[in-house]
Amino acid sequence: MRKIALAVFTALLITACGETKTRKEINRRKAALVEKQETELKKAQDELWRTDSLLQIANKELETMTQEVEAHKKELKATPEELTALTRLRVKRDSIQTQYEALGLKIRYIHKKQSENK
Repeated sequence: MRKIALAVFTALLITACGETKTRKEINRRKAALVEKQETELKKAQDELWRTDSLLQIANKELETMTQEVEAHKKELKATPEELTALTRLRVKRDSIQTQYEALGLKIRYIHKKQSENK
């Protein structure tokens, strides 16, 4: 009877230690997740700041070129090169706009996950 009780006690002791290790591992992973989220948030915010600057520049360039091309169209002097350049500038601006919106969504998603983890 003593041997069985000792074996059961030993099994319970090993199991209890295992759960402590598991709990420590879970806590380590949670801490790593928080750190990863903070790092990704910081990178996304920095990239958003740069993208916003590029977007403002692209919008100004597009506005200026659009006015020039529209004036040339009225005078019937618009060249195919001008129209192509305007279209390319629109595509560039749209691409930057899409990147800006994606980064904004990424930041909102990280904030949402951070609030869920608290």
